[in-house]
Amino acid sequence: MSKNVCFSDVEEFNKFSEENSSRYYVVHNNFVYDITDYLEEHPGGPQSIIDFKDQDITSIFNDDFYHDHSENALRKFQKYKIGWVERKQAKTGNQEKEYSKITEDNVE
Repeated sequence: MSKNVCFSDVEEFNKFSEENSSRYYVVHNNFVYDITDYLEEHPGGPQSIIDFKDQDITSIFNDDFYHDHSENALRKFQKYKIGWVERKQAKTGNQEKEYSKITEDNVE
């Protein structure tokens, strides 16, 4: 898989992950990571991250109460980045809100 793939919405990402079901993908801050080769390297072991396959892990990764991740962990993670989920502008009344379509109702 080449890097820098843009997924236009959550449906496109879901279709891609279903077609590549042997790979482990996660989304963090709208970036898509193929963590298949990282599973065995994870300090908590592969079992601690397998349950998050094909999910947005932003809130978990950034939640110090759930699990504290260092800046070094985030730097290591970058080598697994393969693309991103496009961000759109949604008009709501008199306002425009930016939102990510990685989850269907994720309005920021």
